[in-house]
Amino acid sequence: MMKSSPDKLSYAAIGLLTIVWGSAFALTTVALQGYGPMQVVTARAGLAALVLVSVAYISGQGLPRSLNHWMWCALFGINSLALPFTLLTWAQLTIDSAVAAVLISSSPLFVLLLSKFILGTQVGPRKWLGFSIGFVGLGVLIGPGILRAVDAPLLPQLACLGTAFCYAMSAVLVRRMPELPPVQATAASQLSAAVVLVPFGAVGLVSDLTLGTPLIALAVLGLVQTGGAQLLRYWTVKRSGAVFASTVGYLIPIWAGMLGVTLLGEPITWQLVIGFGLIVSGLLVAGNRPEGQRTAAASSAG
Repeated sequence: MMKSSPDKLSYAAIGLLTIVWGSAFALTTVALQGYGPMQVVTARAGLAALVLVSVAYISGQGLPRSLNHWMWCALFGINSLALPFTLLTWAQLTIDSAVAAVLISSSPLFVLLLSKFILGTQVGPRKWLGFSIGFVGLGVLIGPGILRAVDAPLLPQLACLGTAFCYAMSAVLVRRMPELPPVQATAASQLSAAVVLVPFGAVGLVSDLTLGTPLIALAVLGLVQTGGAQLLRYWTVKRSGAVFASTVGYLIPIWAGMLGVTLLGEPITWQLVIGFGLIVSGLLVAGNRPEGQRTAAASSAG
């Protein structure tokens, strides 16, 4: 059951998702040093499916038995896994990971629109203002990189925006799905995505597997960044709503910037500091409501 307002567990989940997904860009870059885009995507989906299906049966939940449930899980798996991971991995062959992260961070704006026009969610001026402030923060954070991205190939940038839209659509879909235990729903969705991807990415994958950093990156991407994160994301959306869960998109560039400073020796720029402040301010504005709005929010959540 969705809570009327996010609690400490919901915020902790957002923090963990930020760390996991914010690190995925670097891991994908490492994995692409040894494997092709479709091989990386297929390995991620296959490993995550293996783990999640095992967890589903160990927990006694198993997989859905209803055809209707399978149809919903397949739709969710394609929208949240197969299609966006394919688009993003392909885009990272020719576009900087920082630019990709910022473009994908437009997902909360897509969620805001989809939640309003598909779910009928009430989105007040305060949330619109908060998300607008966050979007300005993203622009400041990327700084001159946005101008350089204008000269980058158009299709990879569109692929990143397509990824953002897929994530937004899947966040809305999970609210429409029939009630299923999170482990069962996530396992079925992951398995559906893996089945769709195998014909395109399994060729040569086994023969190309060699011990090394790219293989380790593949394993982490599948087990942690894909399997574990999908389960946590599903739980967060069900608990606190699609709009709240989508705010992780604003935090990912911040984590990516922190990794750049600590691991790559990049300087702390004014764009990073001001952008961070604007993004956090936007999240606070969007996430906090006056007392008079809480009753209406609680009623609509029920």
